[in-house]
Amino acid sequence: MNKKSLSSLELAAIVKELQFLSRSKISQVYYNDGLLLLQLHVSGEGKQLLKIIPGKLMCLTKIKDTADKPSGFCQQLRKYLGGGIISSISQKDAERVVSIEIENILEGSKSKQKFYLLAELFSTGNIILTDKEQVIIAALESREWKDRTIKPREKYILPPLSVNYLTLTKDQLKNLLHKSDKRNLVTFMATEIGLGGLYAEEVCKLAGIDKNKLPKEVPDSWVIPIHKALQDIIGKLKDIHGYVYAEDITPFKLLGIEPARVTDTYNEAIDELNPLAKVSPYDQKIRSMERIVAGQEESITKSEESIIENKRIGELIYENYASIQKMLDIVKEMRGALEWSEIGEELKRIKKLVSVDLKNKKVVLEL
Repeated sequence: MNKKSLSSLELAAIVKELQFLSRSKISQVYYNDGLLLLQLHVSGEGKQLLKIIPGKLMCLTKIKDTADKPSGFCQQLRKYLGGGIISSISQKDAERVVSIEIENILEGSKSKQKFYLLAELFSTGNIILTDKEQVIIAALESREWKDRTIKPREKYILPPLSVNYLTLTKDQLKNLLHKSDKRNLVTFMATEIGLGGLYAEEVCKLAGIDKNKLPKEVPDSWVIPIHKALQDIIGKLKDIHGYVYAEDITPFKLLGIEPARVTDTYNEAIDELNPLAKVSPYDQKIRSMERIVAGQEESITKSEESIIENKRIGELIYENYASIQKMLDIVKEMRGALEWSEIGEELKRIKKLVSVDLKNKKVVLEL
């Protein structure tokens, strides 16, 4: 499976399942080669392991992979978080950023202090520790951009979020569609709305609309079904499981596709991924060829279905040749002498006639 990271929607499912960790105690912190592990004690549940891979994913795990010598960053986390109690776990709006709020009494102090462990799961990712004022104490990676800086003593600022699909209104969606220069609707939903490709496809399927339509050409009548489909997708996070497909793992069942298997929780399914594993060039070539073959098989299937459909259309036309020819003869004879409105009245005498569209000069027959 090529899945290496979580979308915003998938992260929301993970965070929802992690809510039982509230009031759990951090008994140990490990960091080893790109993977942060929080060992927790949950009342009534016992030991739990929370895995965070920056830029990739976070989930509960049963595998305890620890380093012999903790890094300086790991030692800082142990100093501030060891023995602390998790107050809350939340996702920052629709960003792929998770905030873990922790209360702890540090050595030499008599009062509780509040800290935040922030896991950035977008791009190359990061793990940041801040105080209650969101001032950075430590960061796995120090970085600097035009609008934000990640390094100690700087205020932590979230990356700018252009669209929050969780609160997106129909009017906002319509305006975004009219302004978009994306090549099709599904790309617009994936990138500008922030759903990712898989769930952008799902929205288009649920709405029953053409995913290849240019966003600027999307009629206003499509906005309501698109918005409703988006709300339906979000609503599916009320009942979460792990649906394992050949190339993806989703927190709810995809429309019209049967999963290979279903796990009790989404965390359980995501824990099976190993985004840090190195894939050999040979395996990459095999996977590339498999995707090509799958795409060709899908095209063949669609072509076969099109052949069957067109053959049936041809048979219907042949079976009803007399009615069609009569209609064509009427139009041919009257076109030069009469207005289309008069031709329409004459056409209505045909028994198989369904409708006459005078504006677009279209005639519909029931065959």
